Amino acid sequence: MDLRVLLVVLHVVANLVWIGSISAVALVLGGTHGDPKTRGAVALDVYRKLAVPAFVISFASGLTRLILDTKFYLVVTHYMHPKLTLALVVIALHHVIGARAKRMASGARSEAGPIPLLGGVLVAAAAGAAFLALTKPF
Repeated sequence: MDLRVLLVVLHVVANLVWIGSISAVALVLGGTHGDPKTRGAVALDVYRKLAVPAFVISFASGLTRLILDTKFYLVVTHYMHPKLTLALVVIALHHVIGARAKRMASGARSEAGPIPLLGGVLVAAAAGAAFLALTKPF
């Protein structure tokens, strides 16, 4: 299998796990079952064991793929510009949601605040990035 294809497959699979798990973290934090500290601990477990490793794999494989064909992705076709912007939004929200999980697990915060809403924004931004990638010009 070609390295470029392998990187894309790895990137897509990691994205599925990453977006699914970080969305689950936001849902658990905003849930109503259990006390906030317990919800924070469960969310932090999902964050550390699924979301972070999947994010690292997604980032590394995506960046490597981008570096291999920088001119194609950033000069010849321009779909990568808005896709990367949406990816940066997703990355920022990933860190915000993870930080709230850490604070709730430690007992420093007792409420999720806007995290469920931000989880929805994260999913919308990820869907937008996926749409751009799937409809790119060939």
